[in-house]
Order: sequence, then C-alpha cells, then structure tokens
Amino acid sequence: MKQLFPLSFKWSKDLVSMIIGIVVYVLVGALAGVCIWLAGMLGGWIPVVGVILGWVLRIVSIIVDVYVVVGIVILVLAFLRIVK
Repeated sequence: MKQLFPLSFKWSKDLVSMIIGIVVYVLVGALAGVCIWLAGMLGGWIPVVGVILGWVLRIVSIIVDVYVVVGIVILVLAFLRIVK
C-alpha cells in the first residue's frame, strides 16, 4: 500500500504535515479535474471522437476521484497509527 499511496505515509508524521498532505491531495484532484475538463472542451466538439473521449474522460475522472479520497483516508489512518 505504501507503493500505491506514498504521499499518505510521507505526510503522516504530525498534524501540520497531515493537513499539508490533505491540501496536496485536494490540489492534485482539482488540477486533474481542470485537465480533464480542458481535454473534454478541446476534443468534445468532434462528433464521434467527442463521445468516445467523453466516456474515457469520465472513467479517468472517477479513477482520480477515488484515488484522492482513498489517499486522504489512508493518510488519516496512517496519522492515527491504524495503518502502518
């Protein structure tokens, strides 16, 4: 689990670093959301490609959202020393 979510264990030393880790996860999620939105706006107007791109971007968006939420949960659990 440390290989998949390295930031969760890196930022779990004390309260300040945990808050910084949560902010980093939220910023990464927001940046990914902006990139996904931009890709949808640039390629969404093409008739056939736009539909396929919409499906792919929706799947990528769900994966990014799940990664961010699970990363924050693991960060809090690592801070509380429940997960090592």
